[in-house]
Amino acid sequence: MLDIKPPTQPALVDTESETSKNASKESSPHAMTRPSSTPPRTFAPDASLVLVGIRGCGKRSLGFVAATALKRRFVTEDHYFREITGVTRQEYLKRNGSQEFQRRDIEVLKMMLDNHRTGCVMECGLASLTRPVQDHLRRYAQTNPVVHLLRDIDRIQQLLGLEDQAVRLFREGDPMHRTCSNFEFFNLEDRTRAGDDGSPDRRSADCSFKLQDVKEDFTRFVQFITGLDVNYSNYDSPFVLLETPPELRSFTHAILVRSSDLIADNVVLAELESGGDAIELCVDRWNSDMAATVSKQVSVLRRNARTPVILSVDRSFSAVDPDRTATSSSRVYFDILEHGLRLGVEYLVIDMNQDRARLAGIIEGRGNTKIIAQQTFEPSSPITWDSPDCIAIYQEAEKLGCQLVRLLRVATMREENAAVMEFSNKIRSMPGNHPPLIAYNVGALGRTSQVFNTILTTVTHPAITASAENQHGPQITSRDAVRALFQSYVLDPLKFYIIGENVAYSLSPAMHNAAFEHCGMGHTYSIPDVPSLAVLDRLGRDPHFGGSSVVQPWRVEVYQKLASKSRHAEAIGAINTIMPLRGDAEGQMYSLQEQASRRNQAGRVLGWYGENTDWVGIMTCIRRHLSPRNAISAKTTGLVIGAGGMARAAIYAMLRLGCRRIFIYNRTQTRAEEVARHFNSWASSQVDWVEVVHVLGSLQEDWPADAAQPSLVASCVPADPDRDKPPANFEMPEQWLGSLTGGVILELAYKPLDTPLLRQMRRVRSETGRPWVLSDGLENVTEQGIAQFELMTGRKAPRRLMTYEVLRNYVGDNGRRFDEKTIQARLDGVGLQKLEKSNR
Repeated sequence: MLDIKPPTQPALVDTESETSKNASKESSPHAMTRPSSTPPRTFAPDASLVLVGIRGCGKRSLGFVAATALKRRFVTEDHYFREITGVTRQEYLKRNGSQEFQRRDIEVLKMMLDNHRTGCVMECGLASLTRPVQDHLRRYAQTNPVVHLLRDIDRIQQLLGLEDQAVRLFREGDPMHRTCSNFEFFNLEDRTRAGDDGSPDRRSADCSFKLQDVKEDFTRFVQFITGLDVNYSNYDSPFVLLETPPELRSFTHAILVRSSDLIADNVVLAELESGGDAIELCVDRWNSDMAATVSKQVSVLRRNARTPVILSVDRSFSAVDPDRTATSSSRVYFDILEHGLRLGVEYLVIDMNQDRARLAGIIEGRGNTKIIAQQTFEPSSPITWDSPDCIAIYQEAEKLGCQLVRLLRVATMREENAAVMEFSNKIRSMPGNHPPLIAYNVGALGRTSQVFNTILTTVTHPAITASAENQHGPQITSRDAVRALFQSYVLDPLKFYIIGENVAYSLSPAMHNAAFEHCGMGHTYSIPDVPSLAVLDRLGRDPHFGGSSVVQPWRVEVYQKLASKSRHAEAIGAINTIMPLRGDAEGQMYSLQEQASRRNQAGRVLGWYGENTDWVGIMTCIRRHLSPRNAISAKTTGLVIGAGGMARAAIYAMLRLGCRRIFIYNRTQTRAEEVARHFNSWASSQVDWVEVVHVLGSLQEDWPADAAQPSLVASCVPADPDRDKPPANFEMPEQWLGSLTGGVILELAYKPLDTPLLRQMRRVRSETGRPWVLSDGLENVTEQGIAQFELMTGRKAPRRLMTYEVLRNYVGDNGRRFDEKTIQARLDGVGLQKLEKSNR
C-alpha cells in the first residue's frame, strides 16, 4: 500500500488553485518544478554520477551501492572536505563560524564536482540546498547524470529524530533538487527479512543484508541510466529473459496498473511478480504535487514486478475536465512525459496526436528509455486497418525516432480482428529493419487480436481490482492469452523431464508443473520410468520434447552430446539443462533467435542446446546474502568445497560476481587440480585475467598467508551417501574461519537439509558473533529451477508459487514436512510475501 496519498481527484489536475487547496502534508515537499528545457540523458560511459537530496534520503548508502555496481570510486562530501581543509566539517564550523563555513563548504563542493567528472560516484550534502551549488549542478547535469533521491519524509523524521521545524525546512527546500537534476529515484523501505532459522529479527547475525531490496533496485537503476545493461547487440543467448528485451520475444505481455488504483489500494502488489513481461503504469491523475507519488509508484512496481516499466498517460481526462484549456492540458501531458524520463523508465508511451516538435524534444532527451509511439483510433475515426493512412502513421513514428509503435483501434465488429492481423503482416513484410509493431483491437470484441498480437499486449491481472470500467482497458490476463494460444494450437503442449541417478525425491516436477498451470501452459514435467542416457536419447528426439534438467552423474556426459551451448555452459564445462534445437522439413536448423521464438512449439528435433542454471542460482543466493561490508573487491577470497559439476558452477558464479581469487578443496586432490586447470585456462583467455583458482591440499594446512580469509564459501559435496561412498560430512577447519566480517556460507546439499556444516556454522556464529549468513540447499534448488523455467518456456516465473511448492513438497529424512508457519518464515527470509490460497 502506498502511504503517499495525494488529493483524490476525478482526473488529471494542474491548476494552482487545486494545488493550494488540496496539497497534503506528505506530497507538498516534492512539488513538481519544471526545468526550462528537457535536460540531456545520454553521457560518456565514464561520466561521474552525482546523488543529491535532503539529509536522511539515503545518499551515503545508495552511493556505496552505485559505486559497487558501476565499479567506481565513491567520493563523499565529508571526506573530500576534510581532504581539502585538513579538518572535519564540524571542526571547521566551530573554528570559523557559520558564515565562513557555508562559503567554504560551497567552494569545496564545487571543487569536488569539477575535479571528479569521470569514473566516480559522488554524494552532495546540505550545500546542494544553496543557490550557487544548484546553479553549478544544473550546468553539471548537461554532461553528467545527477540523481535526485527521495524518501518518505515521515520516515526521515523518524530516523533522524527531527523536530517539526526542521522537517518543514526540508519540505520547502527539497523540491529545488528536481530543478538541478536529470534523474530521480524514490528510496523505498526494505521488506522485513527473516534469518535462516526463521527469526524475523533483522538485527540477528543470520539475517540477510537489510538493504538488499533497495540495493537490487538501485543497482538496476544506475546500470540502466548509465547504459551498462541496455546494449542487447551482443547478448549471449536469446533464451535468457534478462538478456532479451520483451519486444524481441514472442507473445509478451504488459500488465496495466493505473495510478489511481495504486492510490486507492486496489492492487495486491506482491502478486504482480508473474503474469507479465513488463508493467505499464498509466498516470491518470496529476497535479503539481503528484511527481513524488508517481516516483514512488514506479519504485513500488519495479520492486514487486521485477520487470521493465512502461509509463503512459491516460489522455481521456480532458473529457472529464471540460474547463481545462488545450494549452494547460498539453503542458500537463509533457510534464508527465518529462517526469517519466527522469525516473529512467525502460519505455515511455507518447501520443502521436501531440505537437510533433515537443515530441521530438522528448525523444531527444530520452537517454536509454525506449519510446513507444501510440495512436488510438476511435470507432468514429475514418482510418481503418486497411487504410493507407494507417501505414503512414507507422512510418511517421519511425521517422520521428521512436523505438516501437503501438496502434490500437476500438473494435465495433469481430471482423476487424482479421484486418489488424493482415495489417501487422504487411508491416512485417516491409524490407529492411523497422520498429517493432504492437497492433490490436481494444474492447471486448478485440480480444482475439489481443491474444494473437505477438509483443507487449496490454493485459490486466487478478491482483488488480479496477476502480472503474474503461472501454480502452485490457480485457484479458496473460494467463487467458497463453491458454488461448495453446487451445488454438499456436503453441503446443510439450514434455519436460529430469534425468539423473537419484531423482526419485526431486522437487522439480512439483515446482515446474505448478508454474505451468499458473501460467496457463499445457506442458508436463516428469521423471522417466527408467532414467538413463539411453532413455534421454529416445525422449530427446520426440517432436514434443521441451527440454530436460540433467543432474549427477550425467552433466558432463550429456555436455558431449550437445549441438550448441551457451558461453556460460562452455566456461563451466558442465550443463544442467538441455533444450531441443528444431529445424524445418528440409533439415535446416533454425537460428538461436528463431529457436527462442519457437520454444513453446513442437517440431522436428535436430540437436540439443545446453545451458547451466546452477551458477545462476548460486550467484542469486550470494547476492541476496552479501552484506556491504563484504562487497566483492580485489581482496575478496572465495572457497569452494568439491570438484563436481556444482563446484564448477560455484566457481563460475564467484568469477561472474567479480571475485578473482578462489580456492578449491576436494577429497580427491587430482579432481580439484583438474577443475583449477580448466578455469585457469579459461581465465587466461579473458582480458587482464591471471590465475584465479588455487588448490588446497589438506584440511589441516593453514590458510595461505598471502590471501584474505574467505568470505564466500560454497560447499558442493553430498551430505548423503553417494552410491558406495560414505557422506562427505564436511566441516570448515577453524583456521579457515578468520574473516572478521563473516560472509556467506552456501550449503548446496539438501538431503539432509541440516548438514554438519550448517550446524557447525551456527555454533561458530553464536560463539564469535561474526555475521555469517547461511543458505541451505533448498534455496539454491528453487533459484536454479526458477531460472530453468524461464529459460525453457520464455515466460516470467511465478517465484512465490515455485518457492512455496518446493517447501511444501520437501520431505526430510525423518519423513516430516514443513508446516505452514515454517514455510511462511522461509518465504519471508527471501523477501517473498505470503502466497494466498487462491493462487496456489
